[in-house]
Amino acid sequence: MVAHSNLTAPGLVEMNKKAPQSDRIETFAELVWRRFRKHKMALISAVILVILGLISLFAGAIESILGVSHEIASLDIVNLDYGWPHILGTNELGQDVFTRLIYGGRISLSVGIVSAVTSALIGAFTGLLAGYYGGLTDSILMRFTDAMLSVPVLPLMIVFAALDLDALFGTSNPTAAAIMCAVIAVSVICYRYASVARGKSDQSHSFGRNIVDGVIVGCFLFAGYFLLFRVVDWKAVGSGNLSSVIKLTLIIVFFGWMTVARLARAAAMQLKSMEFVTAARALGASNNRILLVHILPNALAPIIVSATLEVGGNILYEASLSFLGLGIQPPVSSWGNMLNNAVDYIKTTPMLAFWPGFLILVTVACFNFFGDGMRDALDPHQVMKSGEE
Repeated sequence: MVAHSNLTAPGLVEMNKKAPQSDRIETFAELVWRRFRKHKMALISAVILVILGLISLFAGAIESILGVSHEIASLDIVNLDYGWPHILGTNELGQDVFTRLIYGGRISLSVGIVSAVTSALIGAFTGLLAGYYGGLTDSILMRFTDAMLSVPVLPLMIVFAALDLDALFGTSNPTAAAIMCAVIAVSVICYRYASVARGKSDQSHSFGRNIVDGVIVGCFLFAGYFLLFRVVDWKAVGSGNLSSVIKLTLIIVFFGWMTVARLARAAAMQLKSMEFVTAARALGASNNRILLVHILPNALAPIIVSATLEVGGNILYEASLSFLGLGIQPPVSSWGNMLNNAVDYIKTTPMLAFWPGFLILVTVACFNFFGDGMRDALDPHQVMKSGEE
Protein backbone atom coordinates (compact mmCIF):
# COMPACT_ATOMS: atom_id res chain seq x y z
CA MET A 1 0.00 0.00 0.00
CA VAL A 2 2.90 2.35 0.83
CA ALA A 3 4.46 1.76 -2.57
CA HIS A 4 1.19 2.50 -4.29
CA SER A 5 0.65 5.66 -2.26
CA ASN A 6 4.09 6.97 -3.19
CA LEU A 7 3.44 6.46 -6.96
CA THR A 8 3.53 9.90 -8.56
CA ALA A 9 1.43 11.12 -11.45
CA PRO A 10 4.32 10.90 -13.97
CA GLY A 11 4.73 7.27 -12.95
CA LEU A 12 1.07 6.61 -13.73
CA VAL A 13 1.47 8.21 -17.14
CA GLU A 14 4.49 6.02 -17.84
CA MET A 15 2.63 2.87 -16.84
CA ASN A 16 -0.29 3.81 -19.10
CA LYS A 17 2.09 4.23 -22.01
CA LYS A 18 3.60 0.80 -21.41
CA ALA A 19 0.26 -0.94 -20.82
CA PRO A 20 -1.19 -2.67 -23.88
CA GLN A 21 -4.05 -0.82 -25.49
CA SER A 22 -7.43 -2.56 -25.72
CA ASP A 23 -7.80 -4.41 -29.04
CA ARG A 24 -10.22 -2.84 -31.47
CA ILE A 25 -12.89 -5.21 -32.76
CA GLU A 26 -11.91 -6.34 -36.24
CA THR A 27 -14.67 -6.12 -38.83
CA PHE A 28 -15.49 -9.03 -41.10
CA ALA A 29 -14.11 -7.21 -44.15
CA GLU A 30 -10.82 -6.54 -42.38
CA LEU A 31 -10.64 -10.15 -41.27
CA VAL A 32 -11.22 -11.40 -44.83
CA TRP A 33 -8.64 -8.96 -46.22
CA ARG A 34 -6.06 -10.07 -43.65
CA ARG A 35 -6.61 -13.70 -44.60
CA PHE A 36 -6.56 -12.92 -48.32
CA ARG A 37 -3.18 -11.16 -48.01
CA LYS A 38 -1.66 -14.34 -46.62
CA HIS A 39 -2.30 -16.02 -49.97
CA LYS A 40 0.60 -14.48 -51.89
CA MET A 41 -0.29 -15.95 -55.29
CA ALA A 42 -3.87 -14.73 -54.94
CA LEU A 43 -2.64 -11.24 -54.07
CA ILE A 44 -0.24 -11.17 -57.03
CA SER A 45 -2.99 -12.49 -59.29
CA ALA A 46 -5.36 -9.77 -58.13
CA VAL A 47 -2.78 -7.11 -58.98
CA ILE A 48 -2.21 -8.62 -62.44
CA LEU A 49 -5.95 -8.79 -63.11
CA VAL A 50 -6.41 -5.16 -62.06
CA ILE A 51 -3.59 -4.12 -64.42
CA LEU A 52 -5.10 -6.12 -67.30
CA GLY A 53 -8.52 -4.64 -66.58
CA LEU A 54 -7.23 -1.06 -66.51
CA ILE A 55 -5.24 -1.51 -69.73
CA SER A 56 -8.30 -2.99 -71.45
CA LEU A 57 -10.55 -0.26 -70.08
CA PHE A 58 -8.33 2.50 -71.48
CA ALA A 59 -7.62 0.71 -74.76
CA GLY A 60 -8.97 3.64 -76.80
CA ALA A 61 -6.72 6.15 -75.06
CA ILE A 62 -3.66 3.90 -75.51
CA GLU A 63 -4.46 3.49 -79.19
CA SER A 64 -4.73 7.27 -79.63
CA ILE A 65 -1.40 7.86 -77.87
CA LEU A 66 0.37 5.30 -80.05
CA GLY A 67 -1.31 6.61 -83.21
CA VAL A 68 -2.08 3.11 -84.54
CA SER A 69 -5.26 1.19 -85.38
CA HIS A 70 -6.46 -2.24 -84.38
CA GLU A 71 -9.14 -2.32 -87.10
CA ILE A 72 -7.88 -0.51 -90.21
CA ALA A 73 -5.91 -2.83 -92.48
CA SER A 74 -2.81 -1.52 -94.26
CA LEU A 75 -0.94 -3.74 -96.68
CA ASP A 76 2.11 -1.46 -96.49
CA ILE A 77 2.92 -2.56 -92.93
CA VAL A 78 2.08 -6.27 -93.04
CA ASN A 79 3.90 -8.50 -90.50
CA LEU A 80 6.16 -5.79 -89.11
CA ASP A 81 8.58 -6.71 -86.36
CA TYR A 82 8.68 -5.10 -82.92
CA GLY A 83 9.22 -1.36 -82.93
CA TRP A 84 7.63 2.00 -82.30
CA PRO A 85 4.73 2.70 -82.52
CA HIS A 86 3.89 -0.97 -83.21
CA ILE A 87 5.13 -2.37 -79.90
CA LEU A 88 4.37 -6.00 -80.75
CA GLY A 89 4.44 -5.59 -84.52
CA THR A 90 1.55 -5.99 -86.95
CA ASN A 91 -0.45 -8.96 -88.20
CA GLU A 92 -1.09 -10.31 -91.69
CA LEU A 93 -3.47 -7.42 -92.46
CA GLY A 94 -1.24 -4.66 -91.14
CA GLN A 95 -3.25 -4.17 -87.94
CA ASP A 96 -1.41 -3.35 -84.74
CA VAL A 97 -1.05 -6.49 -82.58
CA PHE A 98 -0.71 -4.75 -79.21
CA THR A 99 -3.90 -2.71 -79.51
CA ARG A 100 -5.76 -5.74 -80.86
CA LEU A 101 -4.63 -7.64 -77.77
CA ILE A 102 -5.92 -5.01 -75.35
CA TYR A 103 -9.19 -4.61 -77.25
CA GLY A 104 -9.46 -8.40 -77.33
CA GLY A 105 -8.83 -8.42 -73.59
CA ARG A 106 -11.74 -6.04 -73.14
CA ILE A 107 -14.04 -8.47 -74.98
CA SER A 108 -12.70 -11.69 -73.41
CA LEU A 109 -12.74 -10.29 -69.87
CA SER A 110 -16.21 -8.81 -70.39
CA VAL A 111 -17.62 -12.11 -71.66
CA GLY A 112 -16.01 -14.04 -68.80
CA ILE A 113 -17.04 -11.67 -66.00
CA VAL A 114 -20.54 -10.79 -67.24
CA SER A 115 -21.43 -14.42 -67.93
CA ALA A 116 -20.07 -15.51 -64.53
CA VAL A 117 -22.00 -12.79 -62.66
CA THR A 118 -25.22 -13.53 -64.56
CA SER A 119 -24.84 -17.27 -63.99
CA ALA A 120 -24.22 -16.63 -60.29
CA LEU A 121 -27.39 -14.53 -60.02
CA ILE A 122 -29.54 -17.14 -61.77
CA GLY A 123 -27.97 -20.02 -59.85
CA ALA A 124 -28.26 -18.23 -56.50
CA PHE A 125 -31.94 -17.44 -57.11
CA THR A 126 -32.70 -21.02 -58.10
CA GLY A 127 -30.68 -22.62 -55.30
CA LEU A 128 -31.98 -20.37 -52.53
CA LEU A 129 -35.59 -21.00 -53.51
CA ALA A 130 -35.03 -24.75 -53.69
CA GLY A 131 -33.12 -24.95 -50.40
CA TYR A 132 -35.38 -22.68 -48.39
CA TYR A 133 -38.83 -23.88 -49.46
CA GLY A 134 -37.92 -27.55 -49.99
CA GLY A 135 -40.63 -30.04 -50.85
CA LEU A 136 -42.10 -29.86 -54.34
CA THR A 137 -40.25 -26.64 -55.17
CA ASP A 138 -36.93 -28.27 -54.32
CA SER A 139 -37.78 -31.42 -56.28
CA ILE A 140 -38.74 -29.54 -59.45
CA LEU A 141 -35.85 -27.07 -59.43
CA MET A 142 -33.20 -29.63 -58.51
CA ARG A 143 -34.43 -32.21 -61.03
CA PHE A 144 -34.15 -29.46 -63.60
CA THR A 145 -30.65 -28.57 -62.36
CA ASP A 146 -29.50 -32.20 -62.29
CA ALA A 147 -30.79 -32.70 -65.82
CA MET A 148 -28.82 -29.70 -67.04
CA LEU A 149 -25.70 -30.90 -65.20
CA SER A 150 -25.86 -34.14 -67.18
CA VAL A 151 -25.55 -32.27 -70.48
CA PRO A 152 -22.12 -32.34 -72.19
CA VAL A 153 -21.57 -28.59 -72.15
CA LEU A 154 -18.93 -27.88 -74.79
CA PRO A 155 -20.52 -29.95 -77.62
CA LEU A 156 -23.88 -28.26 -77.08
CA MET A 157 -22.23 -24.85 -76.90
CA ILE A 158 -20.67 -25.60 -80.28
CA VAL A 159 -24.08 -26.63 -81.67
CA PHE A 160 -25.82 -23.50 -80.39
CA ALA A 161 -23.00 -21.24 -81.57
CA ALA A 162 -22.69 -22.86 -85.00
CA LEU A 163 -26.32 -23.17 -86.04
CA ASP A 164 -28.31 -20.15 -87.06
CA LEU A 165 -31.65 -21.79 -86.45
CA ASP A 166 -33.51 -18.73 -87.72
CA ALA A 167 -31.93 -19.17 -91.15
CA LEU A 168 -32.25 -22.95 -91.16
CA PHE A 169 -35.83 -23.34 -90.01
CA GLY A 170 -37.43 -20.02 -90.91
CA THR A 171 -39.37 -17.75 -88.61
CA SER A 172 -42.77 -19.44 -88.78
CA ASN A 173 -42.06 -23.16 -88.39
CA PRO A 174 -40.35 -24.20 -85.14
CA THR A 175 -41.10 -27.90 -85.74
CA ALA A 176 -37.60 -28.67 -86.99
CA ALA A 177 -36.10 -26.98 -83.95
CA ALA A 178 -38.36 -29.04 -81.67
CA ILE A 179 -37.23 -32.23 -83.46
CA MET A 180 -33.58 -31.27 -83.03
CA CYS A 181 -34.10 -30.58 -79.31
CA ALA A 182 -35.87 -33.94 -78.96
CA VAL A 183 -32.92 -35.68 -80.64
CA ILE A 184 -30.52 -33.98 -78.23
CA ALA A 185 -32.73 -35.01 -75.30
CA VAL A 186 -32.74 -38.65 -76.45
CA SER A 187 -28.97 -38.49 -76.81
CA VAL A 188 -28.74 -37.23 -73.23
CA ILE A 189 -30.89 -40.15 -72.04
CA CYS A 190 -28.70 -42.71 -73.83
CA TYR A 191 -25.51 -41.02 -72.67
CA ARG A 192 -26.54 -41.02 -69.02
CA TYR A 193 -27.94 -44.54 -69.11
CA ALA A 194 -24.81 -45.94 -70.75
CA SER A 195 -22.53 -44.18 -68.27
CA VAL A 196 -24.27 -45.47 -65.13
CA ALA A 197 -22.16 -48.22 -63.59
CA ARG A 198 -24.82 -49.90 -61.43
CA GLY A 199 -26.57 -53.21 -61.04
CA LYS A 200 -29.41 -54.32 -63.28
CA SER A 201 -32.10 -53.49 -60.72
CA ASP A 202 -30.75 -49.98 -60.27
CA GLN A 203 -30.44 -49.45 -64.02
CA SER A 204 -34.14 -50.08 -64.58
CA HIS A 205 -34.96 -47.51 -61.94
CA SER A 206 -32.43 -44.99 -63.23
CA PHE A 207 -33.69 -45.30 -66.80
CA GLY A 208 -37.06 -43.88 -65.77
CA ARG A 209 -35.36 -40.97 -64.06
CA ASN A 210 -33.18 -40.40 -67.13
CA ILE A 211 -36.26 -40.21 -69.34
CA VAL A 212 -37.64 -37.44 -67.12
CA ASP A 213 -34.27 -35.68 -67.24
CA GLY A 214 -34.18 -35.96 -71.00
CA VAL A 215 -37.65 -34.44 -71.34
CA ILE A 216 -36.62 -31.57 -69.05
CA VAL A 217 -33.44 -30.97 -71.07
CA GLY A 218 -35.39 -31.05 -74.34
CA CYS A 219 -37.92 -28.51 -73.09
CA PHE A 220 -35.18 -26.28 -71.74
CA LEU A 221 -33.26 -26.38 -75.03
CA PHE A 222 -36.40 -25.56 -76.95
CA ALA A 223 -37.01 -22.60 -74.62
CA GLY A 224 -33.40 -21.58 -75.19
CA TYR A 225 -34.00 -21.77 -78.92
CA PHE A 226 -36.76 -19.19 -78.65
CA LEU A 227 -34.65 -17.03 -76.34
CA LEU A 228 -31.52 -17.04 -78.49
CA PHE A 229 -32.96 -17.05 -81.99
CA ARG A 230 -36.51 -15.67 -81.90
CA VAL A 231 -36.94 -13.26 -79.02
CA VAL A 232 -33.64 -11.47 -79.75
CA ASP A 233 -33.21 -9.72 -83.09
CA TRP A 234 -29.50 -10.29 -83.66
CA LYS A 235 -29.38 -8.05 -86.73
CA ALA A 236 -30.38 -5.10 -84.58
CA VAL A 237 -28.16 -5.88 -81.58
CA GLY A 238 -24.91 -3.95 -81.49
CA SER A 239 -25.27 -2.83 -85.13
CA GLY A 240 -24.14 -6.29 -86.20
CA ASN A 241 -20.69 -6.15 -84.58
CA LEU A 242 -21.45 -6.85 -80.92
CA SER A 243 -24.24 -9.32 -81.60
CA SER A 244 -21.79 -12.25 -81.50
CA VAL A 245 -20.52 -11.05 -78.11
CA ILE A 246 -24.01 -10.91 -76.57
CA LYS A 247 -25.01 -14.18 -78.21
CA LEU A 248 -21.93 -16.00 -76.89
CA THR A 249 -22.46 -14.56 -73.40
CA LEU A 250 -26.04 -15.83 -73.37
CA ILE A 251 -24.92 -19.28 -74.52
CA ILE A 252 -22.33 -19.49 -71.71
CA VAL A 253 -24.91 -18.34 -69.15
CA PHE A 254 -27.39 -20.85 -70.57
CA PHE A 255 -25.09 -23.73 -69.58
CA GLY A 256 -23.23 -22.23 -66.62
CA TRP A 257 -25.59 -21.55 -63.70
CA MET A 258 -26.06 -25.07 -62.31
CA THR A 259 -23.00 -25.33 -60.03
CA VAL A 260 -23.88 -22.11 -58.22
CA ALA A 261 -27.45 -23.36 -57.82
CA ARG A 262 -26.27 -26.50 -56.04
CA LEU A 263 -24.00 -24.51 -53.72
CA ALA A 264 -26.72 -21.97 -52.92
CA ARG A 265 -29.21 -24.75 -52.20
CA ALA A 266 -26.82 -26.42 -49.76
CA ALA A 267 -26.16 -23.12 -47.99
CA ALA A 268 -29.89 -22.32 -47.75
CA MET A 269 -30.71 -25.76 -46.35
CA GLN A 270 -28.06 -25.31 -43.67
CA LEU A 271 -28.98 -21.74 -42.76
CA LYS A 272 -32.78 -22.04 -42.63
CA SER A 273 -32.62 -24.20 -39.49
CA MET A 274 -30.32 -21.88 -37.55
CA GLU A 275 -31.41 -19.86 -34.55
CA PHE A 276 -31.30 -16.40 -36.12
CA VAL A 277 -33.61 -17.53 -38.95
CA THR A 278 -35.97 -19.14 -36.44
CA ALA A 279 -35.95 -15.93 -34.40
CA ALA A 280 -36.67 -13.80 -37.47
CA ARG A 281 -39.56 -16.08 -38.41
CA ALA A 282 -40.93 -15.92 -34.84
CA LEU A 283 -40.82 -12.12 -34.99
CA GLY A 284 -43.05 -12.19 -38.06
CA ALA A 285 -40.50 -11.70 -40.85
CA SER A 286 -41.80 -12.73 -44.28
CA ASN A 287 -40.15 -15.42 -46.36
CA ASN A 288 -38.84 -12.85 -48.82
CA ARG A 289 -37.23 -10.84 -46.01
CA ILE A 290 -35.69 -13.95 -44.48
CA LEU A 291 -34.23 -14.97 -47.85
CA LEU A 292 -32.87 -11.55 -48.78
CA VAL A 293 -31.80 -10.19 -45.39
CA HIS A 294 -30.79 -13.25 -43.38
CA ILE A 295 -29.98 -16.18 -45.68
CA LEU A 296 -28.54 -14.54 -48.79
CA PRO A 297 -25.78 -12.52 -47.03
CA ASN A 298 -24.66 -15.61 -45.13
CA ALA A 299 -24.66 -17.71 -48.31
CA LEU A 300 -22.60 -15.26 -50.36
CA ALA A 301 -19.22 -16.83 -49.60
CA PRO A 302 -19.60 -20.03 -51.71
CA ILE A 303 -21.46 -18.10 -54.41
CA ILE A 304 -18.69 -15.51 -54.75
CA VAL A 305 -15.97 -18.17 -54.79
CA SER A 306 -17.79 -20.23 -57.42
CA ALA A 307 -18.42 -17.18 -59.61
CA THR A 308 -14.76 -16.16 -59.34
CA LEU A 309 -13.55 -19.59 -60.37
CA GLU A 310 -16.05 -19.71 -63.24
CA VAL A 311 -14.65 -16.56 -64.85
CA GLY A 312 -11.53 -18.42 -65.97
CA GLY A 313 -13.59 -21.29 -67.36
CA ASN A 314 -15.86 -18.88 -69.23
CA ILE A 315 -12.84 -17.18 -70.80
CA LEU A 316 -11.66 -20.60 -71.95
CA TYR A 317 -15.12 -21.31 -73.42
CA GLU A 318 -15.00 -18.01 -75.30
CA ALA A 319 -11.50 -18.70 -76.53
CA SER A 320 -12.41 -22.24 -77.62
CA LEU A 321 -15.52 -21.21 -79.54
CA SER A 322 -13.81 -18.19 -81.09
CA PHE A 323 -10.81 -20.34 -82.04
CA LEU A 324 -13.23 -22.62 -83.90
CA GLY A 325 -14.71 -19.59 -85.64
CA LEU A 326 -18.04 -19.93 -83.79
CA GLY A 327 -17.66 -17.28 -81.10
CA ILE A 328 -16.71 -13.61 -81.42
CA GLN A 329 -16.78 -12.64 -85.08
CA PRO A 330 -14.52 -10.07 -86.81
CA PRO A 331 -14.11 -7.13 -86.94
CA VAL A 332 -14.54 -7.42 -83.15
CA SER A 333 -11.31 -8.83 -81.77
CA SER A 334 -10.92 -11.33 -78.93
CA TRP A 335 -8.04 -13.50 -77.83
CA GLY A 336 -9.78 -16.56 -79.22
CA ASN A 337 -10.35 -15.29 -82.76
CA MET A 338 -6.83 -13.81 -82.77
CA LEU A 339 -5.57 -17.36 -82.20
CA ASN A 340 -7.83 -18.57 -84.98
CA ASN A 341 -6.48 -15.95 -87.40
CA ALA A 342 -2.88 -16.78 -86.47
CA VAL A 343 -3.14 -20.51 -87.22
CA ASP A 344 -2.32 -20.08 -90.91
CA TYR A 345 0.80 -18.08 -90.05
CA ILE A 346 2.07 -20.20 -87.17
CA LYS A 347 5.29 -21.14 -89.03
CA THR A 348 6.18 -17.75 -90.45
CA THR A 349 5.06 -15.48 -87.57
CA PRO A 350 4.52 -17.63 -84.48
CA MET A 351 4.32 -14.62 -82.16
CA LEU A 352 0.88 -13.81 -83.56
CA ALA A 353 -0.34 -16.97 -81.84
CA PHE A 354 1.94 -16.70 -78.80
CA TRP A 355 0.65 -13.41 -77.37
CA PRO A 356 -3.11 -14.17 -77.24
CA GLY A 357 -2.37 -17.70 -76.01
CA PHE A 358 -0.06 -16.34 -73.33
CA LEU A 359 -2.64 -13.80 -72.15
CA ILE A 360 -5.34 -16.48 -72.00
CA LEU A 361 -3.02 -18.67 -69.91
CA VAL A 362 -2.06 -15.85 -67.54
CA THR A 363 -5.62 -14.57 -67.12
CA VAL A 364 -7.17 -17.97 -66.46
CA ALA A 365 -4.38 -18.89 -64.01
CA CYS A 366 -4.78 -15.56 -62.20
CA PHE A 367 -8.53 -16.03 -61.84
CA ASN A 368 -7.99 -19.54 -60.48
CA PHE A 369 -5.43 -18.32 -57.93
CA PHE A 370 -7.70 -15.41 -57.05
CA GLY A 371 -10.59 -17.82 -56.54
CA ASP A 372 -8.44 -20.00 -54.28
CA GLY A 373 -7.53 -16.96 -52.22
CA MET A 374 -11.16 -15.89 -51.93
CA ARG A 375 -12.12 -19.41 -50.89
CA ASP A 376 -9.53 -19.39 -48.11
CA ALA A 377 -10.50 -15.88 -47.01
CA LEU A 378 -14.26 -16.50 -46.98
CA ASP A 379 -14.22 -20.01 -45.53
CA PRO A 380 -16.19 -19.68 -42.27
CA HIS A 381 -14.00 -22.18 -40.42
CA GLN A 382 -10.80 -20.39 -41.44
CA VAL A 383 -12.26 -16.99 -40.61
CA MET A 384 -13.26 -18.20 -37.15
CA LYS A 385 -9.76 -19.54 -36.56
CA SER A 386 -8.29 -16.21 -37.62
CA GLY A 387 -10.60 -14.36 -35.27
CA GLU A 388 -9.43 -16.50 -32.37
CA GLU A 389 -5.73 -15.88 -33.03
